[in-house]
Amino acid sequence: MDVTVRFRQLFDYSKLPILIVAAVLAILTIAIVVMFVKGWWVRKKKVEKPAYVQEEFVAPDLGKLKVTYLAQLDQIEAKFNEDPTQIRPAYEGMSRVVREFVYKATGTEVDKFTLHEINQTKFQGLAKLVGEYYQPEFDQISEGDVRDSLMKSRRLMSEWN
Repeated sequence: MDVTVRFRQLFDYSKLPILIVAAVLAILTIAIVVMFVKGWWVRKKKVEKPAYVQEEFVAPDLGKLKVTYLAQLDQIEAKFNEDPTQIRPAYEGMSRVVREFVYKATGTEVDKFTLHEINQTKFQGLAKLVGEYYQPEFDQISEGDVRDSLMKSRRLMSEWN
């Protein structure tokens, strides 16, 4: 009895799917490598910008500046006189005006500073005044003597050198 055994070839099936998968993987690998190389190249060539260049401060005419900002305090007082219940907006306005005045007068951006940062500057009068504004400005129930605070704000601006 003769028995013949025939073995199948190792790759007896279509090679096309294997070639397609291999081609897709090769393309993806090349694309990822190109993206990393391009990102590295762009970061390498990027010119470093200076972090912040402060423009040279030119002192303004302090007399005109005082008149302008004292007039803004007058507007705040007029709005408060129309509706004396609006304590918080009055203090918010005073804080904005006084900080902006000091910024324009000195070039120090105290209009963007927190109270803690203002306390670390040489403007202790401003720090004390802004500290007084904080409670009526940020408490749930705003209570404060707006007229007294306006008087102190005017005094700070008037005596500014």
